Amino acid sequence: MIHDWAFTDTYYILFGNRIKLDIIGSMTAVCGLSPMISALSVNPSKSTSPIYLLPRFPSEKSAGQRDWRVPVEAPSRKWLLHVGNAFEIKDIDGNSMIQIQACACSYQWFNFQKLFGYNWQSGQLDPSIMNVKQHENESLAPHLVHVTIKLDTNGSCHECSMENMNEWNKPSDFPIINPEFSGKKNTCIYAATSSGTRQALPHFPFDMVMKLNLSSKTVSTWSAGARRFIGEPIFVPKGTEEEDGHILVVEYAVSIQRCYLVILDPKRIGESDRVVARFEVPKHLNFPLGFHGFWAKND
Repeated sequence: MIHDWAFTDTYYILFGNRIKLDIIGSMTAVCGLSPMISALSVNPSKSTSPIYLLPRFPSEKSAGQRDWRVPVEAPSRKWLLHVGNAFEIKDIDGNSMIQIQACACSYQWFNFQKLFGYNWQSGQLDPSIMNVKQHENESLAPHLVHVTIKLDTNGSCHECSMENMNEWNKPSDFPIINPEFSGKKNTCIYAATSSGTRQALPHFPFDMVMKLNLSSKTVSTWSAGARRFIGEPIFVPKGTEEEDGHILVVEYAVSIQRCYLVILDPKRIGESDRVVARFEVPKHLNFPLGFHGFWAKND
């Protein structure tokens, strides 16, 4: 199952996840008694995670002789959720090193039947399922990872590794960068994350935006505040520098059931004046806690 993707100068990178189909669940879904997703579950039959490399320009020699149908196997049993960026570095001999920044979670955490805490049988949203217990390893939950793939001139993989971005160890998801730097080497990556300060539901829903500087290995954050949660942050570019632009994020004030559009200055996250503006969404346009976001120019 392909979930998310990225691209470099040479390849489209598709991230696969292993699933299995339950026959009884399929039959009940076909009969209309349950959704088809209830027939799916993770398949831990292998200890690796597949990554497919599709040549963007098959006629070019830079793609090598690689069979794109054969995945690169990352040596971790992880469910890759979302990708922030990927880029490629070539040496003087034509060998390639692909760097990928993404979010992944353990197979033990991922649950098709109650994804993001929604129970299709009751129709209720219960985010407690996304919060690992205190005695469990928090690395089971979504967290930032760094994947490195080394290819020779023929496209053969000589090494693949997946490591946690240990500069920030709290559960995180929805990694983003300045989209003008997609497929290029970037310095900063942003993500939705949790402060971990809530006694109940400490890890999800998210209540902070974090900024990781990959060069200085430093992290800075903006918090929505008590009983306020956020969706996916979106980077709106403006100018030529990587941090030139704004970050848009929807804030949900649970106690008063209102939404706000918050605009952050990427350069000043972690400082007192990082909020550029905060707009209250009219009550009749109010909407429930969501996950993804999108922005497009009004041309």
